[in-house]
Amino acid sequence: MNAPGPRSVVSRSVIAIDGPDGSGKSHFAAGLAAAVEAAGGTVVLLRVDDFRVPVAFEGGSADRELSLYYDRYYDFAALDRALSTFLRGAADGAIAIVEGVLVLRATLPPQTPLVVLEVSPAVARQRILARDAAKGRTPQEITRRIERRYLPAQARYRAAFDPIARADVLVDNDDWTHPRVLRRADGRFPPAVATGLARLLPPG
Repeated sequence: MNAPGPRSVVSRSVIAIDGPDGSGKSHFAAGLAAAVEAAGGTVVLLRVDDFRVPVAFEGGSADRELSLYYDRYYDFAALDRALSTFLRGAADGAIAIVEGVLVLRATLPPQTPLVVLEVSPAVARQRILARDAAKGRTPQEITRRIERRYLPAQARYRAAFDPIARADVLVDNDDWTHPRVLRRADGRFPPAVATGLARLLPPG
């Protein structure tokens, strides 16, 4: 009887999914995770939104509100710890998909492959209004958040990190049932992720 061969050892890896508010990151990440698992991969989803902390925004100027949102609303140190814990795990080929706004502010491994979703301002606003209304927010409060937090924070972030230029895959996600690839250079993605991307982003 032959002895079993040695088990292959594959390091854990990370990919990032970025995009402005309303670009469909969570929807895309969930679809990609399902596609990767269908291709035989193991996925852990880490969402920037799961690392929010309570912040008192009321009563301040627009500049203060932006500063609080950008600098304190998301606990990137806690996200970094969660990602570090994942990477210290067994060399089992598992993949962490890290998704959310401002995601490049996390301490990602060097050369982490990046997917960036783009949407038109009108579509983004429509999605944000629908999303936040479902949480019980008034149209006035949602508009305030868009104008004083989401839009200026994204402008500050893009000036600092330039995610579009860094994207390995850039997607027009105005219609998330038919995403359109604007740029694709997915050679740095793990094979299971490349397979998953092919399912989500068919050519044509």
